[in-house]
This record gives sequence, structure tokens and C-alpha cells, in this order.
Amino acid sequence: MKAVILAGGEGTRLRPLSLGLPKPMTPLFDKPVMEHIISLLRRSGITEIAVTLHYMPRAVTDHFGDGAVQGVHLRYFTETEPLGTAGGVKNCMPFLGDEDFLVISGDAVCDLDLKQAMDFHATRRPAATLVLHRHPTPLEYGLVLTDPEGRVERFVEKPAWGQVVTNQVNTGIYLLTRRAMDLVPEGKPFDFARDLFPALMERGEALYGCVSEGYWCDMGDCRAYLDCVADALSGKVKLDLGAARVAPGIWSASPLPADVELVPPCYLGANVTVGPGSLIGPHVALGAGSTVGKRALIQRSVFHGASAGDRTTLYGAILCKDARVHTGAVLNEGAVLGEGAAAGRDAILLEGARVWPRRVVGDGVRLGACLTSGSLSGPPSFSDGGILRGSIGEELTAEVLLLLGGALGAEGTVGVGHCGGEGARMLAQAACCGVCAAGAKVLEHDAAGPSAAAWLAENWSLPVSLFVEQVEDMAYLRLFDRQGLPLGRAKERKLEGALLRGEQSRVPACRVGRREIVSGVGAAYSADAARRARLSRAPLRHTEVSVLGRTAADRYLAEALSALGCCVGRQARPGVPAFRTQRGGLRLLAWDEEGEPLSPEVLLTIVALIEYEAGEGNVAVPPDAPAAIDAVAEAFHGSALRLNRDGERARARYAQLPWLRDALFAACRICAHMGVTGERLHALAGRVPHFSLCRREVALRGDRGAVMQALAEGLPGLEDTGAGLRLRQGESWVYLAPLTRRAALRVVGEAVSAELARELCDFYAGTVRALDPDPSGQK
Repeated sequence: MKAVILAGGEGTRLRPLSLGLPKPMTPLFDKPVMEHIISLLRRSGITEIAVTLHYMPRAVTDHFGDGAVQGVHLRYFTETEPLGTAGGVKNCMPFLGDEDFLVISGDAVCDLDLKQAMDFHATRRPAATLVLHRHPTPLEYGLVLTDPEGRVERFVEKPAWGQVVTNQVNTGIYLLTRRAMDLVPEGKPFDFARDLFPALMERGEALYGCVSEGYWCDMGDCRAYLDCVADALSGKVKLDLGAARVAPGIWSASPLPADVELVPPCYLGANVTVGPGSLIGPHVALGAGSTVGKRALIQRSVFHGASAGDRTTLYGAILCKDARVHTGAVLNEGAVLGEGAAAGRDAILLEGARVWPRRVVGDGVRLGACLTSGSLSGPPSFSDGGILRGSIGEELTAEVLLLLGGALGAEGTVGVGHCGGEGARMLAQAACCGVCAAGAKVLEHDAAGPSAAAWLAENWSLPVSLFVEQVEDMAYLRLFDRQGLPLGRAKERKLEGALLRGEQSRVPACRVGRREIVSGVGAAYSADAARRARLSRAPLRHTEVSVLGRTAADRYLAEALSALGCCVGRQARPGVPAFRTQRGGLRLLAWDEEGEPLSPEVLLTIVALIEYEAGEGNVAVPPDAPAAIDAVAEAFHGSALRLNRDGERARARYAQLPWLRDALFAACRICAHMGVTGERLHALAGRVPHFSLCRREVALRGDRGAVMQALAEGLPGLEDTGAGLRLRQGESWVYLAPLTRRAALRVVGEAVSAELARELCDFYAGTVRALDPDPSGQK
């Protein structure tokens, strides 16, 4: 069998480690990481190898030549324009011929059993076999859902925790047939995961996933790189370190230094010098030509021909070629010095600080960011519901919002608003500065809540809109697209990457973006909710309602209902339905004429009922919406689409029906129905299936993906909602989904009574605990 190594990547997330090199040439134990991949292929019996190139191709060809030194034959195929993973392999078909072949990335670190995968592929003869790996934190990768025989059922690309229903990730290692490659166009960008595999499944071709034993890590960023080094030294991955093991856990190509304490595991390359009194290890790799001074402390760090002076302290640091750390300097977890960079005497590099090549951190300087563009340590990430949250001045600072604004500015015009306090105002203004610095226009508006900001984003078709809400010392950042919906996971990941890299777009003075003020948003929002929620042009019957809250969103709601034609009071009254908003107008609460509370889930079901009665064939709801909506849809011979599960069709439909996601529109829609039909809210609620919900959060000891995989394998009949799993139990349902911000699963029971919902919830919470392994191995 022949193989293709994909070696055209630039490795932007590995900067500054990868600056000036294609990613496959990143050094790992004094060898390019691609050399370890070639060794794996050779051990698996593959010696005829094609290599796809794009970024700095000569760096690869000059090092490897024809491959004879590595015991293989290499044939290179260079792309003048990026063709994607499948498009690049298509170029190699004259070399590959008609036989099945293997594709592997040139920048992954792995020792997977490729022979096992090849035997699996030969036995089943599918169009393609994907080599899978069970990963404890699968958010950075594409998930692959398979049936018990291994046949691929669905892909989930780089999920949020709520979408994790398995821990099987796509390693980017494939076994492919000629008939699969015949679907790839010549000379056009085409990707395996995004284009080819969906096309094969649509044609009914068999795709299989083979879970391979061994180690696999996508060396995506500097933290993952350090993890790979530590794992190799600990024996978790079998790599040829190219040096003799001179003591337990110690590999060295140099004489062991005297008067030095080496704490295994450690690697010392050729011509390494370490001064007396130093402590080296554990998990240290000192590459060839590296130097460490006297009485230094080096732990969990990697040197590539770099030097650290006397009394230096490094933990979790990476030093690129010719980097220098001067006497007394301290480098903390995640600090990186690029090629030829230097940290001055007694300088301190805090967690995550990065210094670009040939830059110098002065003597005694305390650096907590990227020297050139403000890289961040531990940047914020999106939680459930697409929210960035954190303490003002700690996780969310003016610097973070400046970076975020710069990233948003790349999308075009940006809407920005805030509410809740001076902290929110400060963060919003920092974001505005970032947008303008990127050369984009800012529309700074006076919407007093996130629902109004989402409406403005939709009404003005803004490419992206940011709203900052302050609650005491916390800030909550919500971002909306031009449909007024949360951005979606792909765009969230792009923003997280921008914050992680700390790269700020800047333009010259003549291109700095301008700022415009938009006022009167609340009044326009209320009027539009009343106008669009009407079911007919006929005037409404006399309808009395109360709006109980005192927030800005409640004020907008009262104005909207008045514009609709309702008689609106601001106090609870007997026999009068009452409404109140939550979450800045994104969630609705209600009480019927009897004073019975109606939950947001019941109100969503009521709104769905109104849609079906109005002749709409389908609605779209969030993944965790109650199953009662499906029952209502079935009664009207309609359908209930679910976000994530039903893709762009569901998202487009959800955007068309604002009353399914906005408290003002929902209340106006319900009141419009009551005003046209004369039906009371109590009677309307009585026409939807009665259900009660119970919720539990189950803290986990093991990883979330493994537990979700065990649930999927152990519970027949589970339905994948696109953001969790759902299971029917008679007339009841249970919904299970991992949380984003902590190792826990949410369990929701839905039944006809509160008691049954509690029993269901408790039972499956116990099932989750039983499937949750203790990483320590203790019972």
C-alpha cells in the first residue's frame, strides 16, 4: 500500500514556534515531526509515499530529499494555490494508481496501529475508512458517530460540549479507494471531511470508522506541543528519540553533566551543556546545542538549541532556536521565546506570554502578553448558549475586548451595545476601539438589553453584533449574526482562536473605521414586535394583560403589547394573564388568568401550537426543547426541526420565527391569538400536552465524551438531537447533554407529572454515575 502525507500547513496556532517553518517541520526531539510520521509508515510496511506541499515547500524537500535516508521513497506534489485536503491528494493520483492508499497528516504525533486499520479496511471494502481515536476532550476535533459495526452515521465538526455525544474523533488518517477519489474535482479546493465524505454518504457509499489503539495528538498549539513532549517522555507514545537511554527515564546523546540533578523523564540531545547545581526535569527536552547555566531550575520545558543562564527558572516554557534567557529570569507555564528572542536579566514572563523572533524583553520587565501584539493567557471561551462570560477586570479586560473587537472588525460593520454598569460600558468601548483599529465601522446603539440588540442585528442585517451585559462584577457577552441568532460554533471557534493567538488587526490612520450612534432602538423594536406578531389585520378584541417586571426588556414588552392593542397594566390583577421577561428579553415567563405559572418551555409549546394552527407546516426549536412540541407537530401533520440536528434548514426556519426565541415577539404572538380568537391563556395552555420537567447536573470524574459514548452504546433507542442525546421512555423523555464550562452532564426528565419527571431524572443521573469511571482507578 502507498501513502500520502499532507505537509502543506502553515501552523499559525503554533506561533511563534512555527514561524519560518511549515508545520510538519516543527522540531520534536531534534527531528521534524514529519520524520516521526515517516517512521510510523515504514514500521507499518509503507515505503512508497507522496507528500503534498504548499507553504515553504523547499524546507521539506531540502531536508528529506528522496527519502532514502529514512528508508522510504518520497514523491512531492506542490500546490500553487491551496486545494484542501482532498484536492491536494487528487493531485497525487498518477502516483497512487488504482489501488487503495492511506492518507495521514504530517504534523500529528501518533503511534496508532495502522496495520489494524488496513486489515479493517481490507475486510469491509468500503469507499473510505476513517481511523478514529477516543479522546477525553474532543472539542477541537471532528466527532464521528458510528453504528455497532463501525459504519459512519454522522459527523459533528468541532463541537461545543453540548454537541458531544461520543468521544470518537477523526484523526485525519484515512484509507481511501479510487472510486472515492473519482468524486474529487481536478484543480479545485475540496476537503475530505467537509466535501467528500458527505458526498459519499449522500450517494449511499459505505464509510466506516475504525477505532485504532495507540496514541494520537494533533499538535495544534504550543500547549498541545508541550503535552506531546511530556507524553513521549512518559512512554505514552512510542517515538524514536534518537538518543540512548542512559538511565531509567533519561535519554541522552551527550555525556551526563556532573553535579546536576536530573529528574526523569528527560531528554538531552547532542552537545548539550548544563551548569552545576541545576535541577533538570521532569518532562524536559534539551535539544541539540542547548545550554543551561548554574543553579537553574528547568521543568516541563523544551529547548531547541537555546540557552538559559544562571539561576533561571522555567516551567512549561518553549525556547526556539538561538533564544536566550538571561540570568535570574523566570518563564512560567505557556511562555514561548521565538527564534533569536531574548528575556533579559531578572525578567518575568507570565503564563502564556509569547515573544516573537528576535524581540527582546528588557531587564526586570514583567511581561504578561505577546510582546508584539498582545497574546493572552487562558483566553475566554464560549459557554452553553454562545455566551462569553467572566469577571470584569480579570477574565474580561479592556485588552481582551480590544482583541475581540479587532477580530469582529474583520466581518465588516459591527453593532455594539451595553447595559448594567460602567464595567460594561468600558468593555463595550474597548471593543469599539478594536473594531475601528481593524478598519471597520461601529454602530454604537442604545438598546438596553440583548434581545433588542439581536433585533437590531437582524433588522439592519449587521454582519455581527456584540452586546455586553453587566451583573454585579460579571460581564456577559452575547454575539449575534445578521439573522439575530447566536453566531454558531464555527464562528465562535474562529473568535476563540483570535483571542488565543492575540493577533490584532491594525490599519493606517487613513483607514481607521468610523463610529456612528444609533438611537431609539427600544421603541423601534417594540413597534416591530407588535406589527410582525399580528395574525390578521383585523383589530383585536378587548384584551387585558399585565407586565410585571421592571427591567428595560419588560418596559419594551409593555410598549409592544400596547402597540398591539392590548390594555396593559403593570401590576398583577385577578383574572388577567401576566407576563415577565428574563435574560434581557430572550426568555418569557407567564401566569394565566387563574394565577398558574407557565414555564418558558410551556410557552414555547404554546407558540408552536399557534404556528401550526396558522397553517405553518413546521417550526424550528432549540435542541433541548420539550418533546411535547413534537406531539403538537404530529397532531397537525407538521414537523419540529431542531437546531444543530437539522442543519441550515432548521437555522433558517428559526430565524423566520422570532416568537420562538424572543420574549417580546412571543408575548405579542400569544396575545394576538387571544385577541383574534377570544381564547383565554388558561384554555390555550390546556390544549398543549401537559408535561413537567426535572433537571439534574451530574458532576463527572472521567471525561464527558467517554460517558456520552458509553450512553450511546449502552442505551438503545437514543436519538441524537445535535446537542445531546434524547431517549423515549413510554410517554416520557430524558435528555442528556454535557456542560461546557465544567466536567458534568445535564440530565432533564420530561413526563406527565412532576413526580415521574423526578424519578426519570434520578434514574438516568444514576446511570450516568455508573458509567463514569474514576481516573484514579479507585472504586
